[in-house]
Amino acid sequence: MTNTYLSDLGLLIYALLIVAVALQVMLKRRPVGVTLTWLLLIFALPLVGIICYQLFGERYLGRLRAKRARLMETKYKQSVHLFNRSPHVVKQSCSDVAEPLNQLTRRLLGLPILGGNQLTNFEDSLETLTQLTKDIQQAKSSIYMEFYIVQQGGLLDPLLEALAEAAQRKVSVYLLVDSVGSSEFLKSSASSQLLNAGVNVVEALHANPVRMLLQRIDLRLHRKIAAIDQQIAYTGSMNLVDPRFFNQQRGVGQWIDLMLRVEGPAALNLQAVVAYDIEMETGEALIEQLDLLSTTASVGQQRMQIMPSGPGIFGDHIIQLLLTSLYLAKKQIVLTSPYFVPDESLQMALVTAASRGVEVNLILPARNDSFLVRYASHSFYQQLLNAGVNIYKFNGGLLHTKSLLIDQQVALVGTVNLDMRSLWLNFEVTSIIDDKSYAEDLDRIMQHYLQQSTRINALAWRKRPIYRRLLENIIHIFSPLL
Repeated sequence: MTNTYLSDLGLLIYALLIVAVALQVMLKRRPVGVTLTWLLLIFALPLVGIICYQLFGERYLGRLRAKRARLMETKYKQSVHLFNRSPHVVKQSCSDVAEPLNQLTRRLLGLPILGGNQLTNFEDSLETLTQLTKDIQQAKSSIYMEFYIVQQGGLLDPLLEALAEAAQRKVSVYLLVDSVGSSEFLKSSASSQLLNAGVNVVEALHANPVRMLLQRIDLRLHRKIAAIDQQIAYTGSMNLVDPRFFNQQRGVGQWIDLMLRVEGPAALNLQAVVAYDIEMETGEALIEQLDLLSTTASVGQQRMQIMPSGPGIFGDHIIQLLLTSLYLAKKQIVLTSPYFVPDESLQMALVTAASRGVEVNLILPARNDSFLVRYASHSFYQQLLNAGVNIYKFNGGLLHTKSLLIDQQVALVGTVNLDMRSLWLNFEVTSIIDDKSYAEDLDRIMQHYLQQSTRINALAWRKRPIYRRLLENIIHIFSPLL
């Protein structure tokens, strides 16, 4: 009798727990697809669903970080005010395509367009590492860097040595790295050697079993920024690795990345983003050490604006920027992303663009390093192909570049993948570049990618095996959570 009573009580508690978590899901105003996917998982596999939701379902940063974010909001508003007093602020965009994007970013974040820059694309990661090392060696006052993955080996070793040497000559050096992405580096002797040399190696979003109870473990620092002396900065898709020595065991080839070197006033904006992220982790007020009213001389004529995104101060506005860009296109869209699992709004924007006669070229890697993402991505292809979207599979390695080129006039280059993690969870940064010559150079790089790609034939794709389609559609159900 007692056993029956305890069994019934346990079932009642279990049922109430399922209902409570389901109500928790429904009380959050998320996209319908995300909500329904979580509910399906919770009711189909209750124990797994409840555990997964508590670990990954809530965007909870942790009490200390949330408190710092509130305190830093005032600082952010003050710094934006100073940025807008710069003599390099540009009030009007060059092109009609860029103006709505610039207005959107100004209204959402207050960040201005800054002119007077020289922008250079680096499509070869080895050249990027070589030039970045040279810039580090010439640093005089400050080096602020943040990367998702840092892994020693190859050309990264002399770069790390240059960081140590810079710290020893009294340059203020900070290296902020993600706890999960750079877990091996943080435990390595290279990290210890940097610390001993005076480099401030900071672990971002520290992940351990105890913290899993307090905050999400999949909120990641995904930005890639290196900023030097408030005058030079790098940003783009490349992690701090030598691709010849990185993830070769996955069998997808070397990672192909694009990095943007910024010389001029816009470099200060990127350095300020790193300063904010470091303060979020350490409480150290680095933003006060930057000269936000810097009168750095113009070194070129190119214009650039940035949009940081992610939980906290900067917000998850990147989806608005992407949608606005796609709907503004009149002639052509060229988009690259290593992970393509769009939400319904982005999928419809691409379909709509193709349906109204815009040439839409989507360049994706033929193979990537995620089984689930690969098949979830495939589940979106048929609708796109039916609308006339050109989908190209890049065969020259894992194409890791994240870029969007609109009408060969305006470019978006940054760290954002077309998946839910980048759009809603990760801390990312995107550069908005309103310059015809830069757009032409980015188009040159896109053409080089296309030469190494194979276009998917819509008819052949429709005839793929039934088991493939079934697997893709099953994984598609969970795509809002990937």
